[in-house]
Formats: sequence, C-alpha cells, structure tokens
Amino acid sequence: MKKYEIYIGLCDQDSYEEIITTEQFAKILADKCKDKEIGFSMVTQLGGYTHNKGYTTETSLKITLFGLGEDDVLALGKALKEIVNTDTILVTDEECEYRFV
Repeated sequence: MKKYEIYIGLCDQDSYEEIITTEQFAKILADKCKDKEIGFSMVTQLGGYTHNKGYTTETSLKITLFGLGEDDVLALGKALKEIVNTDTILVTDEECEYRFV
C-alpha cells in the first residue's frame, strides 16, 4: 500500500506570519477527513526554508495518509494549501507494508 505524507508550513505566503494556529488547522483537517472518512495522522514540528526575503522558520505539519489515491491526496493538499495561504506544500509517497495489532 502507498503511504502519502503532506508537509505544510503555517506561515502565510504574503506576510510570512502564522495566521492560523495549529489547533485551528487540526480542526479543519479533521473535519475535511471526517467528511470523506480519510484516516490520517498529524505531527507538529519545526521547519525552515529560504524564500525571496531570506530564511524563515515556522510551525510545520506532517500529515500521514493511508488508503487514498494520488489524485485524492493532491486535492486535499491543494485545499489545505489554500486555507493556510502558503506558497507551496510538499507531498511524498512510498510503498509500505502495514498491519493493525
């Protein structure tokens, strides 16, 4: 099965400020995933990147998704990107084995 991960920072692309809290984002994500019965996990971490005004660190979220197709993952990522108003997100995928214990 494929495992997808979406990495998304919370800095607004215009102000380079975090205009949405982790808690607000988590609620939005949970609501979107509940509507479509998408299983997910979200981890909060620190991320850094270079942009046209220099180097920034920000709250970065890693969302792990199983059981979705690539088109669905990209659609969810694009919707979340618009909500945060961030410039880019990173989507990764890998084949993995899993089991529920």
